[in-house]
Amino acid sequence: MAPIFVLVPGASQSPAAYGYLLHILQTKGYGAFTALLPSVGATGPVTVQDDTDYVRNRLLLPILDVEKHDVILISHSYSGIPASAAARGLGKTDRVAEGKTTSVLGQIFIAAVVTPGGDGKDLVANFGGHLPPHIRPDEEANLLKCDDPRPPLFNDLPSELADASAMSSMSQGMTSFTSPCPAASWNTEAFKGRIAYIKTVNDAAVPYQAQSMMLQASGQEWITRDIETGHSAQLAAPEKLAEMLLEIAKQFEAL
Repeated sequence: MAPIFVLVPGASQSPAAYGYLLHILQTKGYGAFTALLPSVGATGPVTVQDDTDYVRNRLLLPILDVEKHDVILISHSYSGIPASAAARGLGKTDRVAEGKTTSVLGQIFIAAVVTPGGDGKDLVANFGGHLPPHIRPDEEANLLKCDDPRPPLFNDLPSELADASAMSSMSQGMTSFTSPCPAASWNTEAFKGRIAYIKTVNDAAVPYQAQSMMLQASGQEWITRDIETGHSAQLAAPEKLAEMLLEIAKQFEAL
């Protein structure tokens, strides 16, 4: 039986932004699951650890332990941090050692933040101490706002889709960017050969060069692919992105 793609949306993004991509994957016989991260739109102190716990306890473990399906984990942008941390201890060799029959077969990062975590640093520190220029902090509301998400996030979409996507984006809870990043799993033994990164070549939010630098700094061997889109490849080229995800998934399944 094919595994389930569990897709963790980026900051400020709703599952709707990934709906068509997940539909394509389902037409190829793969399961698909996603959910809104607790930090999206949160004015309370929702940390990146809270997002991590949610991904692990509400998405990954129910699919692995209750429904008994293998998982391919997809993260986008900010969610590279909570998604990878949530998969810690859930790789194939980890799970086999515990006598479990299902596991996270691999992780695919799309223009995502890659940081080892576990060192007390928050996401802002990982950005060099500054928020990206398109993000405006509203300290009073405890939110990170983007006055016009179109240039950084949707710069290569048709105007109607760009407008609708901007309208569908929410402010991001600030605490998720200012709380310590939990330890990732992409650098653990269980995920050796099971990590992939799709770089968005024309990205105005997480520039291509920054993506390459994060991978270089990771010290790991990655399966890498380039897609000729801006930050939101799932909206700009969903068919092409689905093709890449399926090709990488098959590699993970064969291991």
